[in-house]
Amino acid sequence: MASKETTALGELMEQARGMMAVNPAIAPQMEHFWKAQDRILSETEAFSKAWFKRRHEAAQSALDAVRKLNGDAADPSAAIRAMADWQQNSFKRVAEDMQQWVELCANCTGRMAEAEAEAGKEGAEEVAKRTKSAANTKHSTPV
Repeated sequence: MASKETTALGELMEQARGMMAVNPAIAPQMEHFWKAQDRILSETEAFSKAWFKRRHEAAQSALDAVRKLNGDAADPSAAIRAMADWQQNSFKRVAEDMQQWVELCANCTGRMAEAEAEAGKEGAEEVAKRTKSAANTKHSTPV
């Protein structure tokens, strides 16, 4: 009875190992996918830092404009100039946001396409190598 259970357990473990084994064509895809994800996260982090820096500049710029408006309340031309400066700088920040966002999206798309191409090539090479190895093994086995 013990040997039957051991055999059944051994077969079960072998089946589990087979299910957990990575297909040689998929392994490079997994590797390149996660490498691309890591690079994308780094680029997104840099984008976010720059975005928050511009938001801090925007808050400071608005605060400066409010101070100028309150300080020169009697001078309408100073108030108009302060508002125009604030708006101009705000538009510049929004334009930088959009430019960097488009660059980030293009870079991320490029990273994933590059990873997919490299993974496909490596996967095909690995399958070819294993196929050749299996063919050689089959012919070298004595009958």
